[in-house]
Amino acid sequence: MTPEQMRKTLSRYLDGDLSAAATANIEQVLASSDEARRYFDQLVSIRDQMRQETAGEIPDLAPSILAIIGEPPRESRRPARRVTLAAGFAAGLVAGAVFIGFAFRQPIPVAAADIPDEVIAAQSRVGALTARIDIVERGWHPDVPERRFEGNIQYLAPESLWIEISDITSYPSSAWIPNHTTVVVDEDTAWSSGLASCPTESLPDCMPTQPRAMVILDREPFPDASPAPLDLIVPVNGFNRAGEPALLGVTEVDGKRAVGVSITAAQVAALLDGLTTAGNWRDIHPTDRVELWLDEQHLVPLALSVFPAETSDRALWAIRHGYDDRAEVPILEVAWSEVVFGTEPIAFPSPPQGGAQGSAGFTDASEPEPSAPVPLALPDGMTLHRAGAIDNAAGPEVSIASWSDGRAWVKVRSTSSWEGSHLFGDVGALVREVQLGSGVAYLSEGGDRIGIHGEDIDLVVLGSLPTEALLEIAGSIGVDGRPVPSTWVEAAASTLDDARAEVAGLLVPMELEGFGPPAIRAARGVATMSYAGPGDRAFLLTQAADTELSPPLEANVRGVTVRGVDGRYSPDRGLLEWVEGELGVALASTTLSVDELVSIAESLESP
Repeated sequence: MTPEQMRKTLSRYLDGDLSAAATANIEQVLASSDEARRYFDQLVSIRDQMRQETAGEIPDLAPSILAIIGEPPRESRRPARRVTLAAGFAAGLVAGAVFIGFAFRQPIPVAAADIPDEVIAAQSRVGALTARIDIVERGWHPDVPERRFEGNIQYLAPESLWIEISDITSYPSSAWIPNHTTVVVDEDTAWSSGLASCPTESLPDCMPTQPRAMVILDREPFPDASPAPLDLIVPVNGFNRAGEPALLGVTEVDGKRAVGVSITAAQVAALLDGLTTAGNWRDIHPTDRVELWLDEQHLVPLALSVFPAETSDRALWAIRHGYDDRAEVPILEVAWSEVVFGTEPIAFPSPPQGGAQGSAGFTDASEPEPSAPVPLALPDGMTLHRAGAIDNAAGPEVSIASWSDGRAWVKVRSTSSWEGSHLFGDVGALVREVQLGSGVAYLSEGGDRIGIHGEDIDLVVLGSLPTEALLEIAGSIGVDGRPVPSTWVEAAASTLDDARAEVAGLLVPMELEGFGPPAIRAARGVATMSYAGPGDRAFLLTQAADTELSPPLEANVRGVTVRGVDGRYSPDRGLLEWVEGELGVALASTTLSVDELVSIAESLESP
């Protein structure tokens, strides 16, 4: 048993989540292994602390928890504060009638490693939902240090959603226009209404006096161009491909048991974007720390707090945006309350008159077209949602069929008239070639879409399901995929062996948690490996034979020690570079901090 397996198994043992035989085996391990016994005693101690109803000075447990589960502790944390847990957990849901008090009740109901899988599985358990939503935003503008909002969410599976948010802020004068917003997705129609954004330094003079309405008609199911913000219901994008999260504990929010996790804003980018689809809001840095509380039964969000990351890169970003954020003060707090499941929302409102309006060109049909490929194997409970076609004069005719079960969905888009020079379906340039039946398919970086290039048909399978489920669905369609033409960009898709042959001394991350297998391209002495994690968390690893760094492209560069050698970091591009022997290495990410990139660098080894 590896150390990681031991940690996860002991966590399950403490939860009472093992079979009798496995329990007996663990007890033998505890009796014979000092390392296992030390970890177990630490875990018991932490959970004992979490059971307390009230506390004086609350210790910052995160560093010890992160150390136990193998995560590097953050260099600096906000200081401990004296609070009463029954009135507000250290997550930062603070004063005001808006937010609900927290109180620890019982140990964690599931192992931390199980939470991502539980969130994905919970999709099918939410068919309809209504909730009140309250928001506090800080730091939007120096003259308006805090804004408050209240509103409602109404949802009907799989993708009908109505979010109405009212700005209840007391502004300095009438020159400040309230940030009221509405977002509606109702089958083939989507529309939003809200103020257009304008630069912080130009406020309030640049504020429009009237909201801007945008309307999309003839919308295909689950489109990339106008997606419904479904992560407000169950944050699937934030936990698909996620590793073991740092746990905050178990508490009660609005009368519901909730489990808390500490993650980054990049991981829940889809959820945060769903709140700010329309209107004028402050920006959030992708490395900002998020404390998210999920309903234990349905895994829907109940409370969320965003704290500024305590890094020099983030501080520089804040200066450029005109923000004066303090690490101990949440810049965004959101509370879902009065959550009711299983009640259909009222009739959704019609789009406003006079807004900008466009058609996506989709025509609904009662069944998929006879010539359209249809999977023979779908997960239990999935039924046909919407089907039809797009007859676009500027492109190929596309057949579309979708299936759903609660918030979970899958879609097949296909065409027999593809003339592009890349895979149909926006799979991306960096892909993984996978065996699918007797043919091949191409998997996107994030693993959420599968492109197939057939003899007389091109198609893409995509959805909110895990990669393994999408591959099974794609394999049941019965189209034998062929390798793409050599002139297509995806033809450069490579394997780890290809990359090792192309670059001597190739390095790869070892025991990398929270990221899927890489999409690799190796050619002309350069190997590029793209790793996608949950939400927007991702990084690019590039290697080539080199003995010195080329001159930097920007002035804002600082020296960093990496793997015992001098390297450099460019915060504007999120680029960490160094030369190791005769190997030039670069790690790039706009959603990971430099500390995380250095940690990944330290894990690199020759495969």
